[in-house]
Amino acid sequence: MARAVTMWEFSWLLRRQGEQREYADTERVLDELAERGYDCVRIDAFPHLIAADRDGHTSGTFAVHPQPDHFMWGPHGGNVTVVDPAGALAAFIDGCRDRGITVALSSWFNGDDEHRRLGIETPADLARVWEETLESLEARGLLDAIEYVDLCNEFPLDDWLPAAHEAIFGRPQDTQPSIPGQAVEGGWVWSAEQRERIRAYFAAVNGLRARWPQLRFTVSVAPVSESVYDLDYRDLDLIETHIWLSSNVAEFAAATNFSLDEYGFPGAWQKQVDSLDDVYWPHPERWHRRLGEEMARWAAVARAQNRSLWTTEGWSHILLDDFTSPLGHHAWDYVKSVAEYAVPKALALGWEGVCTSNFAEPHFPELWADVEWHRTMTDLIRNHTAS
Repeated sequence: MARAVTMWEFSWLLRRQGEQREYADTERVLDELAERGYDCVRIDAFPHLIAADRDGHTSGTFAVHPQPDHFMWGPHGGNVTVVDPAGALAAFIDGCRDRGITVALSSWFNGDDEHRRLGIETPADLARVWEETLESLEARGLLDAIEYVDLCNEFPLDDWLPAAHEAIFGRPQDTQPSIPGQAVEGGWVWSAEQRERIRAYFAAVNGLRARWPQLRFTVSVAPVSESVYDLDYRDLDLIETHIWLSSNVAEFAAATNFSLDEYGFPGAWQKQVDSLDDVYWPHPERWHRRLGEEMARWAAVARAQNRSLWTTEGWSHILLDDFTSPLGHHAWDYVKSVAEYAVPKALALGWEGVCTSNFAEPHFPELWADVEWHRTMTDLIRNHTAS
């Protein structure tokens, strides 16, 4: 049976204060997660805050930096004070376990006033912070609730581990692609040496696996380079790839992604939704077919390397919110439409973990409120039996 997974990234901990408090009542939101049929949730474990820093210093309180307004995840405005991240993580995992929900651990390595993430430069640095985090969970008896550990979200994007990014590519972090908003066809290609450096970070899982053989380890990837299709993933226990029509299909990306620099926020996202009236809605089957071709590429990679496939973020657009087009098509109508094609396609291609979108979270309230839609999709995933 496949897992019905959603991503709550770092919002599960950082959106608990002030007007951004959708996750403040943990018991309620976990009940909602179970009600919608999800049996796995991928979250940020904040390993760089739980572990000691590179000088051996530990702390219990952190000032975590906000996200830019156009980024729909995490807090916006000022810093967020986080107290005892290890305890908060343990409580969240325990609540998931009580509801029969497993937890996939990842990290976006949010910036904080101590600049902890800048101390993670080498594969050994990355392994160390996860080792200390898993030791904390092991001491609390919670490792049985862990589905897998993703050492870094969408590696090797500079957004999450800038020091590691520079170690791999040898260039300042502001010269490389950031959040993958455009398709990668014909774009940035990594050299053989860069691929080997990336694999060295993949190999950081080996020491962790030797210590915790009952756990699975991976490093998730996103469509930032054609090179992601020919990396060697055999150090990893599974391949977690993030796939979007808006990023993997160049023609669609060119017609529906708009410049934040030119149109600002929320103008660029409104133009995205407006463009779907002319691009997507007249012939969705055409674009579904193209997305399916990209999914088949990943299925071939997984078969060749004998690895299972997970997608916890995917299918339509990366960045969307509560917008309606001139013809009355809501952004969530589009998200649902693409998901209704992609979810059964992923199951047919052999995916083990399948998301419904990267917006199945309490802080997207209109989409989250459609319990029946979520339940229909998660029932499809959970009841699927591989042939």
